[in-house]
Amino acid sequence: MRPEHWPALEDIVASSLRRRLADEDLAREWDPLTPDELDRLKLSGRWPGPNNGIRLVQRNYNFPADLALQLRTAAWRMSRALAELHERGLVGSGKKLTEEQRRVRDELALQLYPPARIVRQALTDSPPGPAGVTLQRRGN
Repeated sequence: MRPEHWPALEDIVASSLRRRLADEDLAREWDPLTPDELDRLKLSGRWPGPNNGIRLVQRNYNFPADLALQLRTAAWRMSRALAELHERGLVGSGKKLTEEQRRVRDELALQLYPPARIVRQALTDSPPGPAGVTLQRRGN
């Protein structure tokens, strides 16, 4: 029999995201984001870097504020190259970059760990399941 009520998409994604953020590489006591970092995170647009032929699709999830902040903090702290991109003036709207600047930007951007990447990993590596149940991954 089918349940009458299904969890909302945000709940499913948030469940997977919480498990991903609990993985060893992301479950750290990060330094809190500074006011300047929080301001930069509020800017619209995607993180810098080549799209590598990937079609970008905007997805918006309504996460609880604490989960969204945990995700953004982990992404920012894991993305050490972001500071260098800003210091070199390689990011920002309307920038006219030379081929060399574009190459350096793309090289540094490959080191970034944007929130969308963490969410994709969560859905791939930590699939949602009933509370307390971990679904088996393919190949396991």
